Amino acid sequence: MIFPDNGVLQNFPSTLMHRNTTIFTIDGIDGTAQQAIQDLIDARHQVQDRVSAPLKGMESELFAKFQPLDSLRPKLRVTFGRAKRDGTYDWPIEEVINTLGAQQRNAPVAPLHGFGYRKSALGLIQEFFIFTKMLDGYLNGLEWLKQEQDIQNLIAVSFKLLHSLHSKGIAHMDFWANNVMINAQQPTQAKAIDLENCFLTPTDYLTEVLAFQFGFYYRREIFRFVIEQDYDRMVQEALGQYDGIDSGRFDEIYASSKHENISRRARREIFHKGTVITG
Repeated sequence: MIFPDNGVLQNFPSTLMHRNTTIFTIDGIDGTAQQAIQDLIDARHQVQDRVSAPLKGMESELFAKFQPLDSLRPKLRVTFGRAKRDGTYDWPIEEVINTLGAQQRNAPVAPLHGFGYRKSALGLIQEFFIFTKMLDGYLNGLEWLKQEQDIQNLIAVSFKLLHSLHSKGIAHMDFWANNVMINAQQPTQAKAIDLENCFLTPTDYLTEVLAFQFGFYYRREIFRFVIEQDYDRMVQEALGQYDGIDSGRFDEIYASSKHENISRRARREIFHKGTVITG
């Protein structure tokens, strides 16, 4: 595999090889972890779907995400380190780069432990694995809400996490309740997951990015639990933490993002150009 950023591999010096699969990890793999990963590889050998689940059989569990690359083009791109036409990389590469970058900035995210891939007989990568450390004692936002029935606190802690990410220069463009992991014992603390659709570079359009993020957070399930006017009020309060927000520009994209679908490609337009295409 040719990784687009050679510096990434330097952070994962330990290697495990099993069958036609190579796994890179941030530190040494003990016998228990090695067996758990090998069992996962054996179980995945004939499976053709995307799965995210804890990696069992370890004292300190990892969370594993694995998905086949479903066609020739992504297989070629990932194998040879090529970008798509729009300059982005396929989801596993983006997630590894973004999660590692966020981790190096001490951002509140699930730490990346390792990643790897399984090759076909022709030498093309056909499946990608990502391992993060389990967030013991944390629940995703919707699971936490089922237990606590406190939508106001869920929104407040999510907005606090969003601001923390921005303070580290991270724009999470898939920011919704299930990507917010809340500490069940200390519910004012939260961490973000699933960073494949993020930017770690500055934007000239913070107003528009925030408008999308707040609107998208409402659209993805939260609208079921809160009166829209109450949510709008909490958004206005949260905006007080950011400098230079243009209310006119904010309101237009915020309204669209609350009620219309914004594709992942369109989210890139918001970040880079400050414009939104709905549909």
